[in-house]
Amino acid sequence: MSNTIRQNFWRHRSLVMELVKREFTGRYRGSFGGVLWSFVQPLFMLAVYTLAFGVILKTRWGFSGDTKDYAFVLFSGLIIFNAFGECLTRAPTLITSNPNFVKKVVFPLEILPLVMAISAIGHALISISVWIGGYMLLFGLPKLTLLYFPAIIAVFFPILLGVGWLLAAMGVIVRDIEQLTRMVSHALLFLTPIFFSIDSAPPMIAYAMLINPLTFIVEQFRQAMFFGISPNFWGLAIYLLLATVFSAASLYIFKRLRPTFADLV
Repeated sequence: MSNTIRQNFWRHRSLVMELVKREFTGRYRGSFGGVLWSFVQPLFMLAVYTLAFGVILKTRWGFSGDTKDYAFVLFSGLIIFNAFGECLTRAPTLITSNPNFVKKVVFPLEILPLVMAISAIGHALISISVWIGGYMLLFGLPKLTLLYFPAIIAVFFPILLGVGWLLAAMGVIVRDIEQLTRMVSHALLFLTPIFFSIDSAPPMIAYAMLINPLTFIVEQFRQAMFFGISPNFWGLAIYLLLATVFSAASLYIFKRLRPTFADLV
């Protein structure tokens, strides 16, 4: 992003932090569990997927691990996918669900996708803390390569921003995008190496996985978290460059379409 854009976001940092805080507190307002649901929900989904794929279907990850190993490999992939899926499915209604902000000319609408992306990363960090706690309980101390996960998350962040800006803008113009993104999210769940490795997939599915932009990040994150393999730093650098270009292009589209929002919301 250009210096002007960074300065604009920095100027609104207090507003961004307040909206992120409201996002976290408002999501579970009125529920008995409160923020505890942020821990319970990923654990529940992990239990369901592990039971279905690890116990019933007896899926393994290409090494001589048991169901416990498979569960942690699966969980590490779900952390990345859930962050992306949250942005993918929420972004199309981000502007249309906040009409009061649209009517206020001085309100910086471009920070709404930023707030959404930060919130998604926040929930991912909660899931990572659960992963680490479970790993220490069952396996002992995690491998040192786990310390690379903040860098991998940082490289992934521009993708979340780009998806947010692009779909938030398009969702105002084409309301059907909300339904489309939900279908895409379900498809990507099985076209990303979450439940099984690329090596075990049929050739056509393996090819689809390789061109899936989530695959590289999921693989790097999983290797650092569970397998003790250092990330491909050159690959991460190239990924960051492409992700930043995508993010900047999405922001450009958002700004070009913004004048039409008031008439369409």
